[in-house]
Formats: sequence, C-alpha cells, structure tokens
Amino acid sequence: MIADIRQLLAVRPFEPFSILTSGGNRYPVPSAEHAAVDPQRSRVVVWLDDGSSVTISGLHITTLEKAAPKRG
Repeated sequence: MIADIRQLLAVRPFEPFSILTSGGNRYPVPSAEHAAVDPQRSRVVVWLDDGSSVTISGLHITTLEKAAPKRG
C-alpha cells in the first residue's frame, strides 16, 4: 500500500484520496502536501486541516479510496 500512496502523491494533476485503516479510521488527503511517506517506506504521515497530524504504519492501511469527482 505504501508504494500505491507514493504513486498517488506523485500524480499530476493531484487527485484527492483517503486512507482507511484497520481501526476503522479514514484520513482524507486533499492535496499532495497533506501526506508524506517516511524514508524507510513503512509509515505515512497525514497532516489534517486542524493542524494536527497522524502517523500510520503501513501494516494498518487497509484501503485507499479516491475521492468522488466534483459535480459542476
């Protein structure tokens, strides 16, 4: 999953996605600047809009879900 996240972060134009975890949490990644993969490629840091961040072990990532396209 970590390799998939790296690919999603590199896509231009960026397409928002969410990371779902084994604990049932969902972490939105609205821009490439909101997430990063650690150098060992074992964890992802997601920065949330409230200024906090969460570090997610790759072992706990269950699903990557692309955001629904905006209607307009």
